[in-house]
Amino acid sequence: MAQSVESQPAALSAALKLIQEGRPEEAIPSLVKAVADPGLTAGAASEAHYLLGAAYFQSGQYKNVAAELRRLEAGVHAERVLFMLEESARLTHDGALARQAFHELNQRFPESPWLHFLMGAAYESQSDNEHAIAEYKAGLAKDARLPNANFAIGYIYWKDRAFADAKPWFTKELDIQPCHALAAYYLADASQALGNKPEALKLYKLSIACNGRNEKAHLGLGILLADMHQDQEAIDELRTAARLDANDATPHYRLALLYRKLGRKADAAAEYQRVQQIHDAGRKQAEESLKDSR
Repeated sequence: MAQSVESQPAALSAALKLIQEGRPEEAIPSLVKAVADPGLTAGAASEAHYLLGAAYFQSGQYKNVAAELRRLEAGVHAERVLFMLEESARLTHDGALARQAFHELNQRFPESPWLHFLMGAAYESQSDNEHAIAEYKAGLAKDARLPNANFAIGYIYWKDRAFADAKPWFTKELDIQPCHALAAYYLADASQALGNKPEALKLYKLSIACNGRNEKAHLGLGILLADMHQDQEAIDELRTAARLDANDATPHYRLALLYRKLGRKADAAAEYQRVQQIHDAGRKQAEESLKDSR
């Protein structure tokens, strides 16, 4: 018989710690086993489902969130549950659930920092960055450790190529979630753009350690390593990036440049050919989509 959650405090604490650090995918397997335990008490089952829903949400698996959280709107985590339900529903285009969760959050928790976060996201989706930043900051004023609010502000500045303004916000997010893979990646990119190669190198590696499937982090690290003349390490990273996203021509183009520099003409030609194939496939797909829309 499976052990109940209550008899596994160390395992649950470890899962919660992973979620708080920004490593939710590592927590999911043990939590899936926990919620399947038929011997759980009602309270333990609720906590296990909440943690699993939070892990799905934080790892971007939004379609799995509602199934874990829909029974918990009146529980001890109600405020955070309603926020995650609203956001996951919005991102999966379930407008009815998104509206219902937002209304309930607003009615029951009118002072919630999560309301400011949601308003910030709404403004950001409308490209109203000034009001978006103001809302994210208002949320942080109520809860200085509001997850992803610092990241959201940093990302707005990053999109505007205001790298010096973006850096402190990404840094604050990493102080809250030390393994926030995207915060580490964008901070690395900003550092590289500002000429701080050692810092960028460290941060790209942190991003990959937190999420090895981030193609852009491998690509960024590969480009940086090539610039630092660490050629074999650069090739390894660029190959990994190419493997993770077969439709991105950039890793192949960068490999072609690096092979050409190293005098590996045949390898360079093969990579240039792959770049052309990807571009041709993209052009064909665009033409077919245009025909279908007529």
